[in-house]
Amino acid sequence: MSKQYLTKARAFLIAVAWTTLHASASSAAERYWPPTADAPTNAVLAGKWVWADLVTLDVARAAEFYGRLFGWTYETYGPDDDEQTYTLILANKVPIGGMVFSERQAESSRPRARWIGLISVPDVDAAARSASSNGGKVLVAPMDAKPRGRMALLADPEGAAFAVLRSSTGDSEDYRIELGEWLWFELWADDADSMAAFYKTLAGYEIAGSTAGEQGGAFHLKANGINRAGVLPKPTKAPSAWIPYVRVADVAKTVAEARKAGGRIVIEPMKARGTTVALLVDPTGAPLAIAEWPPEGSK
Repeated sequence: MSKQYLTKARAFLIAVAWTTLHASASSAAERYWPPTADAPTNAVLAGKWVWADLVTLDVARAAEFYGRLFGWTYETYGPDDDEQTYTLILANKVPIGGMVFSERQAESSRPRARWIGLISVPDVDAAARSASSNGGKVLVAPMDAKPRGRMALLADPEGAAFAVLRSSTGDSEDYRIELGEWLWFELWADDADSMAAFYKTLAGYEIAGSTAGEQGGAFHLKANGINRAGVLPKPTKAPSAWIPYVRVADVAKTVAEARKAGGRIVIEPMKARGTTVALLVDPTGAPLAIAEWPPEGSK
């Protein structure tokens, strides 16, 4: 993979993330950002991935696709102007994420979309400083996004975009993940070792990993004894990125439905870590993985 290609890939991710917040922190703060907890908890579960926002050129098409696949329902907030509307995602009547409109880049008609995951941190400003001083970038500086809390949009040294949040209402407690909800967040990286170290410094994770077997070179990012996310060498030639996983009952059936609904299958159903997974790209261009859970044979 050429250096020029990687540079363009990083620029693309930064452009997408920047457009997420409409090119300035002031305009971003004006948008309505729903709280990430269904009810106030006042708890900070540092290192937990608490939310995901989809940045897309076509919210309506994405919403139809995911509603058909996972049964998601939606609520909208803000003015009729699509550029400022926030579409709240509910799975099993519980808020899990949102969708925002991203204006098409004038020089290209290629679909561009991305899921941006949010990590809970006790200090957003400190996390932003850590990213900047350890080879990452601050794409949108720390800001107060009401009523959600204080957050910032960052990129790691390989260009993978993510956000950090100190919720104003607290983080949702850990619970059993139901069908249609976020199961896992996984970084597909060029250098998994270095990226695991980057996130350890930024979010205080404990790193657990293996250098042999099926998960060779893969790592778990742990916080308070719980595996919160994964880092592994990229299984595809795409730019480094965080991939969110949704729990489904049957990966093969979901893949078939995704094809009918206009999605693209990048990785067909396969066995991994004792279960079945697949990688999809939605009709607007955003990658997302699906998995059955718990693993086969477990109780």
